[in-house]
Amino acid sequence: MRHLAKEEDGFITIFLLVTTLIVMLSLMTMVAGVALGAHKLATATYMWFGEALNFSTNTANITGMAENTPVNTDIAMKNFISAFARMTNTTFTGNQFNSGPGSPYPGPITLNSFTRVNPGDPIPYGTARQPGFMASITVPVWGKSLPFIGPQYVTVPMKYFAPVKSTQLMR
Repeated sequence: MRHLAKEEDGFITIFLLVTTLIVMLSLMTMVAGVALGAHKLATATYMWFGEALNFSTNTANITGMAENTPVNTDIAMKNFISAFARMTNTTFTGNQFNSGPGSPYPGPITLNSFTRVNPGDPIPYGTARQPGFMASITVPVWGKSLPFIGPQYVTVPMKYFAPVKSTQLMR
């Protein structure tokens, strides 16, 4: 009888090892899936963010020229908010783009700043050589509601500079 119990020790150890490996692989797969989904949402949002800011910068160019350009900050900000809200399926109130039905965001996107940039002003990765606009947002890419705490988000800060481009035809 004692001999049988000794032989089963290896079986129990192997069973526990295999079960632990299966649980660990399942958890790693789940975490990798969540991370890939968050990365995909952040990448898409950054592309929409850049396109909306480029669009709003071009619409604010009053003369159509690239040098010494008078730009209208109010028009640029209004067009940025409108374009970005449409792209992300959100509504803008205060300084936040709030998630609507069908929106992939777990919480509100916060507009931190929207500023006019003049030549010589600092921008991400250097100095501006021509006028434009710079905006900064904070995007929630994953979120959960915790008991007694409320909603918690994993956020990604984003900053983008869009220079004014000439819209006049070459002659």
